[in-house]
Amino acid sequence: MRRHIRQRIGVGAASLMLVLTACSGAKAPQDAASDGSGDSELQADVAPGVEGAESAAPGSLAPGATTAPGSAAGAPAGSTGPGKSGGTSAGGSNGSSTGGTTGATTGGSRPGTAPGSSNQANLFAGALNTRGITSKEITICGHAALTYGPAFNATKDDFNVYYSAVNDAGGIFGRKIEATYENDDYKPATAIQAAEACKAKNPFMILGGIGFDQIPGVRNWAEQNKELYIHHIATDRDASSKQYSYTTQPSVEAVGRAFGELTVSKFKTKKVGILYRSSEFWEPGFDAFQSVAKKRGLNVVLSVPVTQNQANYTQALLQLKNAGAEVVWGWENTLALTQMVKQAKAQNYSPQWVAFPFNLTSQTLENDALTPPMIGLASWPGYSKGDYSGTFASYAADMKEFEIQYAKYRPGTDIEGVAGDLLWLNWVEQKRVVEMLRACGPQCTRNGFVGMLANGYRKTVGPTCALDFSGGRNNGSGNLVNEMETYRSPSGKVNWRSTSRCRKTFL
Repeated sequence: MRRHIRQRIGVGAASLMLVLTACSGAKAPQDAASDGSGDSELQADVAPGVEGAESAAPGSLAPGATTAPGSAAGAPAGSTGPGKSGGTSAGGSNGSSTGGTTGATTGGSRPGTAPGSSNQANLFAGALNTRGITSKEITICGHAALTYGPAFNATKDDFNVYYSAVNDAGGIFGRKIEATYENDDYKPATAIQAAEACKAKNPFMILGGIGFDQIPGVRNWAEQNKELYIHHIATDRDASSKQYSYTTQPSVEAVGRAFGELTVSKFKTKKVGILYRSSEFWEPGFDAFQSVAKKRGLNVVLSVPVTQNQANYTQALLQLKNAGAEVVWGWENTLALTQMVKQAKAQNYSPQWVAFPFNLTSQTLENDALTPPMIGLASWPGYSKGDYSGTFASYAADMKEFEIQYAKYRPGTDIEGVAGDLLWLNWVEQKRVVEMLRACGPQCTRNGFVGMLANGYRKTVGPTCALDFSGGRNNGSGNLVNEMETYRSPSGKVNWRSTSRCRKTFL
């Protein structure tokens, strides 16, 4: 369970937990309609300006007010340009949503920071406090599965477009971002080697890309090496003892619960089968799904474990088919999922698939991803190049900015193809990173950055969901997810689009 923040930062203490929890006040969802077509059970987000929003985050400041704990000053109010506050995008029938910063709150002074300390953490001593940040530059290094770049028609040179635009607009208080990447080969041991390579570059922070199996090991390494680590989705297990790690993403357990809720809300009367990765870092999500299924009366007829890089799923699919599974949750990465659906179709088996939404899967499968349309959820919103209709309308300005920047900085990158949504999710997360660094202020240090988060940093940076680190959490995701489905885009490609945005899972 959570520890009070005074046990974690400030004078005489330094222990920051990673405990995922939903925002206070969330209610458990009610039963869906018995025919399986009822409204979603995922609860509405409280992010302002987003579809389904109910109210602004408590204590949020006006747009453009970005002064945060540990900063000498916030971002200039009303500023514009890449990564700066004040941007908006045209709204659809549900009104407008923010394209830039929609508000920030600092969470106020917390126990554990001495008067006059500006809410600084006490994790980095001496030169380590200012490592990676000078008057002219901020150094960032990330580990990612660059090995699979060719599958997405993307290279590491495609991942710094947003940072390039920020740098050309003057940087962050005059500091240019220098971001590099190390290949973790989608393997835990290699991820630690990649983190070591990052450390050798003396960065301000290390970022962890997608990879359930990689992040826990690097999170442990970050503790041992006292490295500031901002990471993607990972299990909540063994996270509570961590001091140096923060995330903007729901945990594996929260995502598993969300998939369970999504399946209950849409397919409660159907027979459900599961193909899940047999891995200590994937199984917590499977367990969370099963817990929801049991509590909500979902009819799970069979669960079949698979191994990483299994490739052949014929027998597993035959088992599900023989068990009468009408819906299949594929708890695997997008490359494996694509093969699962292909091999199911080869057996004339066309269940309703529920899975992570990537255009790599939908564009590869084409019509097979539409018969029936696949259902998914993710912590990022959908992307389909050039389509600004429907739910895309609420963040069309962000999509256009993304497309303009890629046309300028990486004109040869095919963002209409399978690389598009992968680069999009990277781009929107970089917007978050830039706003966090901006909120840290002109005098930002590593202790100042951690202190800002630990003292309740809150902000919505469109088109992603609201961040909320209040209550001493070092997971700021709020358990918010975007529901999606496959569709035929105006370009003719089969892509994923959001059907609801920033929905909250229950506790």
